[in-house]
Amino acid sequence: MTKHTRGYHPLIAFVVAVVGLLLVFGAQQFPNRHRMEADLTSRSEQALRTAGLSQVRVSFTGRDGTLRADSPAEAERALRVVRGLEGVRVAEAQVPPASETAPPPVPPSVLVASHGGRVAVSGRVPTGVARTALTGAAAATFGAAAVDDRLTVGDDVTDAALSGLPAVVAAFGADTDDATLRLENGTLLLTGTVPSQARRTAVLAAARGTGATVVDQLRVTDVRQLLAAVPPLTFRLGGVGLGPDDRASLRTVGRILRDNPDVRIRVEGHTDSSGSAASNLVLSRARADSVRDFLLTQGVAADRMSAKGYGETRPKVPDTSAANRETNRRVELVVTDGAVAGPGSTDGP
Repeated sequence: MTKHTRGYHPLIAFVVAVVGLLLVFGAQQFPNRHRMEADLTSRSEQALRTAGLSQVRVSFTGRDGTLRADSPAEAERALRVVRGLEGVRVAEAQVPPASETAPPPVPPSVLVASHGGRVAVSGRVPTGVARTALTGAAAATFGAAAVDDRLTVGDDVTDAALSGLPAVVAAFGADTDDATLRLENGTLLLTGTVPSQARRTAVLAAARGTGATVVDQLRVTDVRQLLAAVPPLTFRLGGVGLGPDDRASLRTVGRILRDNPDVRIRVEGHTDSSGSAASNLVLSRARADSVRDFLLTQGVAADRMSAKGYGETRPKVPDTSAANRETNRRVELVVTDGAVAGPGSTDGP
């Protein structure tokens, strides 16, 4: 070796050694890091599936996770799941801008209509639970065989005002045969006819409990029609006492009047033409008082009833035979106020 040959500087040898060690260390660590990222990704995906969030995408760089969710709410739930896993250092979520997400949810739409002994339930609700609650209320009220279930379930529908609808359906009652409730865009429209004012009051109270804006177009069956369907009240010759059939009829009358507290009646007593006009006038008033007194025992307030006797002056049929005279020995109930309740108004939630 000549004098011009130069040896390696110690610093250069040190740098070469360090670089070599780093290369060896990196070559060893790369497979380990890849296995760690794959393990964290696999465990995160499994945990998200268990939480019902399989649509959330996840990836890892080292121990740092990145989640891609479709909504802020979904992202928040997914982050709680992934951050709780062993080995995860940090996790962040990415959510597309609002313009790229699904359309906002819409209010539910429901129509319940009773007619001809059947009830149809149609519209869109957010869950099977909501559907079961509505159809179950209809079945419990009208009978399972009478329910026509046309409801569909959509995940783009909210549950606004739905939880209170089963109570509204129940309030209608099985004897309501021509009425509807329609929930649309946060407004609950009630239409049709219910059998009493008390029933109407119950339906409206339940409807207002839903939180929806209530539009009341309900009508109440004409009480005169209900009273006309009650078997007639007739008396034996010269009698004022009530027989078993009369008492049964008057119990029905009492229920009708209790259910329609705005109704007032006049109790009218009549006789046939047997006896004198003066005695018949007294007898007819006694018959009216007998009926009025019985209705008092049925919970009908005294100030809702007046009593009047007409004697023989108003026969229902010609007083020419025994059968006709029996028909004329009667008491009639005449509605003087509150026979029909018409549609109401719009109420806020």
